[in-house]
Amino acid sequence: MALQALGHLVLGHGVPAGYPEFLRQRVEVNCFAAAILVPRRDAVRLLRAAKRERDIAVEDLRDAFNVSYETAAHRFTNLATHDLDLPVHFMRVHQSGTVHKAYENDGVLFPVDATGAIEGQPVCRHWTARTVFERPPGVPHHQYTDTPAGTYWCTAQAEQEATGLFSVSVGVPFAHAQHFRGRATTSRSRSRCPDPTCCRRPPADLARRWAEYARPAARAHSHLLAALPPGTFPGVDDTEVYRFLEERARGAED
Repeated sequence: MALQALGHLVLGHGVPAGYPEFLRQRVEVNCFAAAILVPRRDAVRLLRAAKRERDIAVEDLRDAFNVSYETAAHRFTNLATHDLDLPVHFMRVHQSGTVHKAYENDGVLFPVDATGAIEGQPVCRHWTARTVFERPPGVPHHQYTDTPAGTYWCTAQAEQEATGLFSVSVGVPFAHAQHFRGRATTSRSRSRCPDPTCCRRPPADLARRWAEYARPAARAHSHLLAALPPGTFPGVDDTEVYRFLEERARGAED
């Protein structure tokens, strides 16, 4: 945060005249801070050596420069295409499945709303950004995912923050997985999203049993990002609600 504040001065930013300029300034100071924390020359030297050895790992960049996993993932995303010739995508996702940050230049199909916005949209529950929550926080998870746009290899970690559990994931198309540590993973999933029958629509048996009785309400922060939140109850994952009710019902029967 201190480097971001300094960045405004170094880059000569004035009071933004509008929202586009505000966003541009935010991007510029974030890149400034990343360049100070993880200098390009040294980072590229480390990453190119790792690519030659087919052993690229975000956690190595994190450890080499003593930064957070998210900062390392951001910086890798900054450098991957220009300096390593690797198309890439990045996501930061809340445990509820909501996208908070995302970037791609590798053709992956992010969820979008009617306006084309990504932030606030639910990620397919079969993507690495979601399945990583099944592992302990801080443990790397690698996975191949077959999608309508092609097969992608991704690596992710989940980390506990003051506002909840978040995953940070970085991924590349299948053809580029050969350069990464974790490429030998046997973990694989299939996503048909944005087809609603993939995971957005609850299983028919659960819906028949519980749809009439469930009246959930999401906490505000989980759906305010979305202009047009999907689902019966905005900000709520219907499948998770019905599964919760099903588990409690089974417990009561036992």
